[in-house]
Amino acid sequence: MSYNRVGSTADQSDYNNEEVEFIDLETAAQTDHGPISKPNFNTRSRCSLGLISCVIQKSICYPPPDPSKLKPTSWLDGVRGIAALEVFIFHTIGCWASIVPAWQWDEKNNLRVNILQFPFIRTFFVSGGAAVCVFFVLSGYVLTHKSLRWIREGSSHQVYPAVGSSMFRRGFRLYIPPICLTFVEMLATRFGFAPPLSFGFVGEASLLGQVGDWIKEVNHWVNPFFNFLTSIRGSINHMRYDAVVWTIPLEFYGSFMCYILLLVLVRIPGNRMRMSLVAATSVCFMLLGSWNMFCFSAGMLLADFNLGQDEKDTVTSPRASIIWSIIFAASFYVAGFPTLMMGEMPMPGFEFLLHLTPTSLHLEDRARFLWSISGVLLLLSISQLPRLKAIFETNFSQYLGKIAFSLYLVHEFCIQLFGLGIQGILFKLTGLEPRANTLMYWLVCVVWYLLFTLPVFAVAAQVERWVDAPSVRFARWLEGKCLKVYRSWK
Repeated sequence: MSYNRVGSTADQSDYNNEEVEFIDLETAAQTDHGPISKPNFNTRSRCSLGLISCVIQKSICYPPPDPSKLKPTSWLDGVRGIAALEVFIFHTIGCWASIVPAWQWDEKNNLRVNILQFPFIRTFFVSGGAAVCVFFVLSGYVLTHKSLRWIREGSSHQVYPAVGSSMFRRGFRLYIPPICLTFVEMLATRFGFAPPLSFGFVGEASLLGQVGDWIKEVNHWVNPFFNFLTSIRGSINHMRYDAVVWTIPLEFYGSFMCYILLLVLVRIPGNRMRMSLVAATSVCFMLLGSWNMFCFSAGMLLADFNLGQDEKDTVTSPRASIIWSIIFAASFYVAGFPTLMMGEMPMPGFEFLLHLTPTSLHLEDRARFLWSISGVLLLLSISQLPRLKAIFETNFSQYLGKIAFSLYLVHEFCIQLFGLGIQGILFKLTGLEPRANTLMYWLVCVVWYLLFTLPVFAVAAQVERWVDAPSVRFARWLEGKCLKVYRSWK
């Protein structure tokens, strides 16, 4: 929640560094009769706007529309991008309102209700948990899609080298970007440029000691001897230098579970038998409390299901479209279910779902049971609704999909680095108090999002360009070198 962009959640073989189309200011200042010697005010304004547009496009690496490059699975990138945007909104709205509970009291035990806490509306703002589940379902889908297609086409022999290659490169792909970023975050925290990104941060007496502590934390975060048992169960294990990267080990082990399932089931002769075994595996994972593995295996099952539909050239009927639309709406509603880590506070609109949530699954947060089911049904319903799928094929959704992993990694750091500072300046200029909850307060909130979001997208785009994409190329280069050495030994 894929490359997988989690949270990052498809394993892209390469990155096409597309050049962005910019406005030619010299051409803009010409007419059919030649260059304009004395451009008027309107022409200067258009040139200035063109220059600003160029700068913005270049900073955020926004690609020009290119529908010809869409693939049948491009909608998955769009879903990943929107899910990453949801995580961004989930963490930033916390700077302005406490809307995670469905209902709450203030410090004087007075009941306070915010319209953003209402069912359906809250899904747009607080469904970060469900978005992580969508990331994992997407991972299971994308990581197995090509191999499952080969199996259905009778080309099972191609699965083994492809899975082996993916297993070699997966760790580099997932861990290099957050390792680089947490090092920068460690330095920024150490020198006072930003407050700690995790409550577990401990300041050391010297810079060398801080670097040593960071190395120890990275080892615990990456090393399966330290994190496997907690990660396989989907438990949160916050890294001391950035809490948001807790999903990366879960992503890594979930990816390997999908690869192992492919290797085990590649010789199963029947498609129905293979799908039944994957479905049984998925249910068993949930019964064991491993909600994350449930999402990965369910994503693999969805990929197989959609491939079967493609073979039969299935077209969704109008009646079926209505049913799938209802399923999507219900899943969207469930995605807004409040976390149960805060205790069972009053939940208007969610009481029935609360009673359906099992207490025997040993989940760290029982809400993940519903979020996981919601993530699976959201992706399934989108795959059955062509008009809805087209939304995720739009240029903006595809752009979000491209920077999704980087956006997921950097947005919390950006909140601490300059987001809270911008908010403080706006409060001083307007004289507002935090949590004022007035009309002016929410207008200032909108202004803050406009001022904050663009720089965050710019940072995410540059991280994707200079850290994320090179990590993919490095993993592929290293694989080639290792294969070359192996062949020379033979």
